[in-house]
Amino acid sequence: MTDKPIIHILGAGALGSLWATKLSKDNRIVLLLKKIDEKRSHQFRFIDKNQTTTITLPCECSTPTPQDSRPIDTLLVFTKSYDTLNAVQQLRNRLTPSSRIVLFQNGMGSQQEITQLLPGNPIYAASTTEGANRPDSQTVVYAGKGETWVGSISNQNNSSESEKVLSLLSGSGLSVSYNSAIWEKLWLKLAINCAINPFTALLNCKNGELVGQPLFDANITPLCHELERVMKVNNINKNADELEALVKEVIEKTANNVSSMLQDVRAGKQTEIEYINGYIELVAKNCDDTFPTNLVLLKRVRSSCKPHINTGT
Repeated sequence: MTDKPIIHILGAGALGSLWATKLSKDNRIVLLLKKIDEKRSHQFRFIDKNQTTTITLPCECSTPTPQDSRPIDTLLVFTKSYDTLNAVQQLRNRLTPSSRIVLFQNGMGSQQEITQLLPGNPIYAASTTEGANRPDSQTVVYAGKGETWVGSISNQNNSSESEKVLSLLSGSGLSVSYNSAIWEKLWLKLAINCAINPFTALLNCKNGELVGQPLFDANITPLCHELERVMKVNNINKNADELEALVKEVIEKTANNVSSMLQDVRAGKQTEIEYINGYIELVAKNCDDTFPTNLVLLKRVRSSCKPHINTGT
């Protein structure tokens, strides 16, 4: 048992819990949580198709404590984009120069924040189409099998480390492959998120219900033209027609999915809009350009999808 690799997972939401479950077969998984009970374990129901399994995993505190201070070898980060920098900073005393970090965030911006925070560490980004949702705090549903690509985004890149990361993630039994051009993958996912998530949040609908809605139909083509321009600035060549076709293909394949942004809106939580359409606006400012369709969507989500204020204790 002690010879099994230890993998720490930060962010035990739907996707983090999915990977924790799948990786626990061949690895020692430790969840990093803000609050832990006396048993120092976390239990949830995992539903895959019609099979329900009770999963119990050890947990440690994600904030500095004397009890939880051993060095972290491998850290998988599933926090929301806006929480990632602060969450990883909380663990700095447990990270050594050899600690490898794999980021699973939506959007763009958090990856750069972490590479700036830890310039000496081997850092990887993952792009996944695996589907999971959490209907309640004690249940995780595996909603749809997908694919995952992982690649290095740091200067500390060598083939043996990359092979180790790929081997660890592949131990999940999920479909995982290494991608040396991971930034292109991340940009394509960002573009798709920009073209789907805000519309679903504003229209309160599943992905498959977007096409035919006036708001979507009137704006998707000009938005894809803007995304073509912003991607070209970042050396990703994808024309607007290709992007729009890709967006509609994803909509069709994920017709029954509720986007992560809409899930956040329905739960009264903060959305990741600033790291999705908001990141496009940062690029616009840096290259002295304007992307009016994207900006309108960003402003509308900001104004109409504000998180609820929790006044409880």
